[in-house]
Amino acid sequence: MPTKNRKIEVHRLTISGLPAGTGYAAFLSQIRESIVGLKDCCWDHGGKTHGLHEAKVLNHRLRLLAFSFQEGHRPDVLDTEQFSIEPTPLAETQTGIEWTHILGGLVGKRFLLLVEKVQSGIHPSTLEHYLQWLIDEHYVVPVNTADQDPITVSLEAEPGNEFITRMDALDRITKATVRTVRPNPGWHDLEKELGEEAAESDAHKTDVQMTARRNESLSKRKGIVAAIRNLFSSKSLGFAAVEGKRGKETDSFTTEKLGRHATLSFPLDAQGQVRHHDAWHKLGEMLDKQD
Repeated sequence: MPTKNRKIEVHRLTISGLPAGTGYAAFLSQIRESIVGLKDCCWDHGGKTHGLHEAKVLNHRLRLLAFSFQEGHRPDVLDTEQFSIEPTPLAETQTGIEWTHILGGLVGKRFLLLVEKVQSGIHPSTLEHYLQWLIDEHYVVPVNTADQDPITVSLEAEPGNEFITRMDALDRITKATVRTVRPNPGWHDLEKELGEEAAESDAHKTDVQMTARRNESLSKRKGIVAAIRNLFSSKSLGFAAVEGKRGKETDSFTTEKLGRHATLSFPLDAQGQVRHHDAWHKLGEMLDKQD
């Protein structure tokens, strides 16, 4: 049976502004259930159209089955026995789609999403914007919560161990950036100040950046570098970026580039697609191993 290797990226989902006691999985699945027509959950972005075919909660885990397509994309087809090329049999109103499997669940105090990386599918950075669009377009604010802040979606890569290892290997750290997302869960000593400033500015994300003096290094034992390390240890670190020197070599990296991930092998069906049952099973096993 043919198989396909797919990269699975781990991201942390934060949704602020929800009514008290509302779970992420139930909230997103209820929005999808309220949409009757498939067309109404389709969103155009970057020359592609993305949609959410289904959002289900099974055994306290959220299954998001997304599809992506490019209208008018009907390539010629090859007969692999005769090696003859013919025009596509698809009608002008038909096109192929790519599935993206996304599994979410609570791990400790974080809600993690495992996102299947499909070249022609919906990528994690686009998924954040899609979910925000879906909420803005289809969520009806309850009357008793109309005065609450608007619901805001953030999706940040879960940092991998390589990020801290690479940061610790630097001789000098010349620049460091750390981001908090709404509702700003905290940033060590600056938690209160960052939270207040972000709220007053109605900010979605707040970046703090510090640069060392010329030919010097930021402290590795305190300040922003220590905060990054502490946030990583407590599983609270979202986006961070570091620049520095290792000997004479300059190095720069981010949590997005060094995020937690794995490569899984999926069996393919007769149409060359990853089978949904296998995808949910393997993603479930991977989510079980997250800490």
